Amino acid sequence: MGNIVRVNAGELKSFDDNKFTPKPVYQSDGMKVVLAYFKPGQFIPVHSPQVELVLCILEGEAEIVAGDELVTAVKNDLIIIPKGVKRGVKALTELTVLHVVAPPPSGDDHKEVHQRLAEGKFD
Repeated sequence: MGNIVRVNAGELKSFDDNKFTPKPVYQSDGMKVVLAYFKPGQFIPVHSPQVELVLCILEGEAEIVAGDELVTAVKNDLIIIPKGVKRGVKALTELTVLHVVAPPPSGDDHKEVHQRLAEGKFD
């Protein structure tokens, strides 16, 4: 099976009491695929990276910031956010999200994420 990557989101599921748990499953020059697991209240802070984003809610419910919109996303919802548009994810329940970005984010794209996580700030 050298030409495909196959993972099971349920088998990879794990949680950290302090922050959301990202599980990278694939990366190329063109995209990065991550399964992200959240306990209620955990989040990816609002930030504005220069990457396209696709989120698919596999389990649970989340508050999603996309530009000036705030939406509640539930199981099977697909959210697409263009590059440069601010975005953030906050778990309302235990949450599993498929998170695909293109191209893979740079260190600069995530500088704001790391700073806000350290401060405990969603937006």
